[in-house]
Amino acid sequence: MFAALVAQFDDPVDLNNPNWPEVENLRAQNELKGGYKDGGTGEQDDLADLAPQPRPRSGRPVMPAGGAGPRDFELAEETDEGHFVPPEPPPLPAADVTAKFAWLAVLGGPALLLVDAVVWREISGWPAWVGITAFLGGFVTLVARMKDRDEDEPEDPDHGAVV
Repeated sequence: MFAALVAQFDDPVDLNNPNWPEVENLRAQNELKGGYKDGGTGEQDDLADLAPQPRPRSGRPVMPAGGAGPRDFELAEETDEGHFVPPEPPPLPAADVTAKFAWLAVLGGPALLLVDAVVWREISGWPAWVGITAFLGGFVTLVARMKDRDEDEPEDPDHGAVV
């Protein structure tokens, strides 16, 4: 079937009398319903009868069906029964001076490079070395000071291995 469609692709088409499948043949469906609107026999040169037609209006305004609409909605009373109030979180632990300087280097190194790029339009010289060195030094300091386990957690003799 596809080969037949491809073979007929370049054939000329008569637009005044198209050969449609029965399901899509609007002229035949219109003739079955009682002919054309203008009382003609269906032998028209244009396809104006196939254009969509607007629905007739009744002339009176459209009113919504009886009953409540979306603007008639009222909120239910709010009850605070069982409302969960979380406890106050514990204060953050105080950071030591080394950690503060490491974070300053990790965040300040790229900031120095960004300022250098915006102000002087190039990253070179001592600001580049200071920014890169500060970032790398701060990062290495933070990674080296990381703890491998929580202090509150009890010591596991098997180190997490379960057989």
